[in-house]
Amino acid sequence: MAIKPQLDVSLRLIAAVVGGYLVAVAFSFACVPLLVLSQACDKNEAVMVSSMLSYLLYFAVIIVSFCRKSSAVLWRDLTLIILACTMLTNMLGTG
Repeated sequence: MAIKPQLDVSLRLIAAVVGGYLVAVAFSFACVPLLVLSQACDKNEAVMVSSMLSYLLYFAVIIVSFCRKSSAVLWRDLTLIILACTMLTNMLGTG
């Protein structure tokens, strides 16, 4: 069953904006404990570095949103990335 072209573009646009934001936030939360535990930098610098990297990831998700074959594959990938970052955050802790 094929998705109508207008609906597919709408789903991709929502994935680019909302999904990209959620991926960037999840990545930012997961990156801070990784940087602190690896002793790459202290907590304040880790927050700043992960925030800056999350902007790059957000723009990458926007670009990839319109490169995937289908919006279902795109949403699956975004969901898996968010779940992986959430699991990493929960395992390492946020404090």
